[in-house]
Amino acid sequence: MNPNNPQGKSGNQVLIGSMWGIAAATAHSFVPIAVRLLDHIPAIELVFFRNLIGLLIILTIISWRGFQFWKTNRLGFHIQRNLANFIGMWLWFAGLAFLPIAKAVALHFTVPLMVVVLAVIFLRERPGIMRLTCTLVGFAGVLVILRPGALPMSPAAFLVLGSALSYAGVAIYTRSLGKTDHPSTTTFYYQFTLTVFASISMFVGWLLSTLNPDLGLPATWFTWVTPSVTDIPALLLLAISGTVAPYCLVRAFVHTEATIVEPIEYLRLPITAGIAYLIFDQSTDLWVWVGAAIIAGSTYVMTQSEAKKVSQNQKP
Repeated sequence: MNPNNPQGKSGNQVLIGSMWGIAAATAHSFVPIAVRLLDHIPAIELVFFRNLIGLLIILTIISWRGFQFWKTNRLGFHIQRNLANFIGMWLWFAGLAFLPIAKAVALHFTVPLMVVVLAVIFLRERPGIMRLTCTLVGFAGVLVILRPGALPMSPAAFLVLGSALSYAGVAIYTRSLGKTDHPSTTTFYYQFTLTVFASISMFVGWLLSTLNPDLGLPATWFTWVTPSVTDIPALLLLAISGTVAPYCLVRAFVHTEATIVEPIEYLRLPITAGIAYLIFDQSTDLWVWVGAAIIAGSTYVMTQSEAKKVSQNQKP
């Protein structure tokens, strides 16, 4: 292929972006595996370790360039965004302790659908017919996975859906934050504030559950469990994969469009399901695959439709 051919160059960039996207999906797939391996440790403590170790990794990578990443004029905005991120991660880790891993991942695919709902409520966006239809179809996929009436409703499913809603809120914040702050700044405050939030929440939760049992807060949710030596590989897997995944995703977006990268994220389901089968002997119900396909398909159609609309609006 002629390297001077811009079409060839474009194709090369798409390939590079796709490879980064596959790396991100693979890294994301190891997070729920690590959480399940550490299910004897409270979810809030896992949030603490995941972000503390991740913070050390990020500081090691970016601090050699200096400490300009500290500077931001939107500290309050970072705190709000990361509060939603903290809640989402806590609910995600808690839900993973009780649901089959592939089922939890499939339900978490609803994040883009939740973004539509939040954009309507808080940004006063008016979704077109196609976007609204795809959102409704996507939520029908959730019903296929959960099959209310045919199966008992697991509270853990609502933890995962609550996590998806929180992460959708993060996406809304990121739309604005990405216009003003460097990714290194955003990543630093993300890791730092979640470490602080987890520390404070665990201490306050333990205090309340111990001093006032009538509140109904289980003390086991907040009781510190010292990891054993055998837990170290899983903790490192949790922190490293959770830190590498968003980095790879950002790199993917540098080389190609979101309409190409985002569908690749759905590889998380077969990768995670395969690993869960090998390690935990967990099989995946047919209806989980059907529901996930409905959610992924509706999101893909919605993404393509929105990209086409933007492209048409940009034409002179």
